[in-house]
Amino acid sequence: MTELKQRKSALTAQPSTFAQQKHRTVAHASREHRLVWWKIVIRIAATLIGLNICLSYLITETAFWGHKSKWTNWRNYIPRSQRVFTQQELAKYDGSNAELPILLAIEGDVYDVTLGRGFYGPGTTYNLFAGRDASRAFGTNCLSRKDHLTHDTRGLTEDELAGIKSWHSLFENHQRYVKMGTVELKPIDPDTPIPPPCDGAHPKPI
Repeated sequence: MTELKQRKSALTAQPSTFAQQKHRTVAHASREHRLVWWKIVIRIAATLIGLNICLSYLITETAFWGHKSKWTNWRNYIPRSQRVFTQQELAKYDGSNAELPILLAIEGDVYDVTLGRGFYGPGTTYNLFAGRDASRAFGTNCLSRKDHLTHDTRGLTEDELAGIKSWHSLFENHQRYVKMGTVELKPIDPDTPIPPPCDGAHPKPI
């Protein structure tokens, strides 16, 4: 009697075990099928992107149809830690040492403008911006007065302050320049005289 019950139990369990194995097989095949399709989609996308870049180079000699911004600057995709400079440390990167990059700061943010050496390198008019935060001069366009080569923005008009913001945005989104960190700026003594307005201001380069 006991043996008969065992045989019946075994026969009853067999269909259930077979169904489970079939379900696992179908699920595995479904996953494999989806994986194959994803591989095909990725290959097609990569091919289309590559063809698009090649066609762009043939027509515009650029990889992104002439579009230039920080997103098309491959240097922005290199992992780098953001450094905090002192004003004395930043002054070393004014272009006088050919082994060091050329850095400038605006509103406390430091950017590598080495690729703009023709504008900011030694012997150029705009080398005055290198190695320092001269935010005021970015707003006033005043390069003839040293007291405007400062981060002191007291007394500036709304248009001049907007000009600083505009230049800051340009450096932040520039296709060739890269943000390197920030600079610790000494607080401005409120009792010191505000730099006077500047005559004969000159436009700045990009």
